[in-house]
Amino acid sequence: MQKTKTMTRVLLVIAAAATCSGPSAVAQSNKPSDPPSHTTQIFLTNAQLDPNEGLQVIRAFVRTGTLNPNCLTTMGDTSFVATGTIMFCAPRQPVGLGKGVMVSVFYPQPPPDGLTLSMSLRQDDAQTYGAPVLCNVDGC
Repeated sequence: MQKTKTMTRVLLVIAAAATCSGPSAVAQSNKPSDPPSHTTQIFLTNAQLDPNEGLQVIRAFVRTGTLNPNCLTTMGDTSFVATGTIMFCAPRQPVGLGKGVMVSVFYPQPPPDGLTLSMSLRQDDAQTYGAPVLCNVDGC
């Protein structure tokens, strides 16, 4: 009798856990019909430092063919580490460059010559990832 009560309690706990785990499954958006998400690695140098911002800010545009606001970037290996460096990505459609994402990196002081920075980049609905170019035109 005691064994049956214990087994019933265990089954009730398992059933409750199975029905309560719904919110985390609902929060995910990867349905079988969604296209796979792709992440790419991009490489930035002094060529993407904006001269209009004292060569202290990277403004790199990557053509992706979409203006989806869901983008994510993470820093990888770099030749210049500075405390206080801030980075973000955002969808843009600069004049003459098409639709894509701009990666901005704000350094607390200008990086030295020979800057290298690799980063991972992902934008939902990206059709392709073009080469990063300096983005200092209207729309950046």
